[in-house]
Amino acid sequence: MSAPIFHRHKLAETIAKRTLSPRGASGVFISAPRRTGKSTLITEDIIPFLKTAGAEVIYVDLWADRSRDPGDLISEAIREHLQKQEGVILRWARRGGVDKVSVAGIQLNIDKVGIGTGKTIAKALSELSDATKSMIVLVIDEAQHAITTEAGASVLFALKAARDQLNGSAHHGFRLIATGSNRDKLSLLVQGKDQAFLNAALLDLELLGDDYLLWEIDQYDGDIKPSLKVLQTGFHAAGHKPESLRKALDDLAFRSDVTPENVDILFQSILDKIMLDAKKGFMRQVNALPPVQAAILIVMALTGSDFAPFRPHTIQNYLNTSALLTDEEVKILLANVFDVIPYTGLPIIFNSNQLT
Repeated sequence: MSAPIFHRHKLAETIAKRTLSPRGASGVFISAPRRTGKSTLITEDIIPFLKTAGAEVIYVDLWADRSRDPGDLISEAIREHLQKQEGVILRWARRGGVDKVSVAGIQLNIDKVGIGTGKTIAKALSELSDATKSMIVLVIDEAQHAITTEAGASVLFALKAARDQLNGSAHHGFRLIATGSNRDKLSLLVQGKDQAFLNAALLDLELLGDDYLLWEIDQYDGDIKPSLKVLQTGFHAAGHKPESLRKALDDLAFRSDVTPENVDILFQSILDKIMLDAKKGFMRQVNALPPVQAAILIVMALTGSDFAPFRPHTIQNYLNTSALLTDEEVKILLANVFDVIPYTGLPIIFNSNQLT
């Protein structure tokens, strides 16, 4: 039996309608902290609404496999969707008077969708839109990861070309929903003058609230339920992350010493321990980093929003901090900074193999 899901139908309908409307033509970018219910809202509520409205939806999560280039993941998601709709595209081609040999050419090119090979993304999505007579909606989860590689950035520009082409009167439209767990990094995709989706809408996703907490209390199968007030306090302290809250509730349900008088105190102590363990786990990962990577992370943390990874003073700070962590002579390489990305999601394209 699958776990129950808290649905946010009204919010999903609002976002989906905005996306499908003319106001969504430039793209809709949605920011929310990681593990706060963003992906669940997308996959369980927004995408079903888009499909019910008649859209052809393609979904890709750029953090599903972080060993893969994000550009490849986007292209692969489009290829796989085209393959699923192969029969529809073939029937559309035949109605247009295309013979079987040419249709086979389309079929073969389906395997070559991507940057620099075979059919362009704009051409492939145009054919899909025409064949299905539907608006194409591409949903990219953790989209800020796309500009960490040259291929990813190139795919974004290819999608811009597809958007401009499909939103013309000859086709049925294209929309992009791009989500991100860090607003500053996601904003680079819509505010950077060299970015493909400059001036697209950037929305802050509403965090889960009391309606969600009441739903969790209703789902709770322990004999004595904690109060809404302690859940509100704990949920806020846990960064509005359902995973931490649910684990605390599960652990509480297995306790044999729960009474109406101590239930809230026990719940809060369990949640505090969960958050402390998570912090210790993160610090173990940080402390296990080699000196150069640890130095880069320290400089990032100390600099904050003013962090500029390639400025001479930043590079010198890497070196100075590394000297405090090791007696060995160090060099700051491109790979060193990329190794820190899993801890930061740094959305920077590096063009030099060695910084110093």
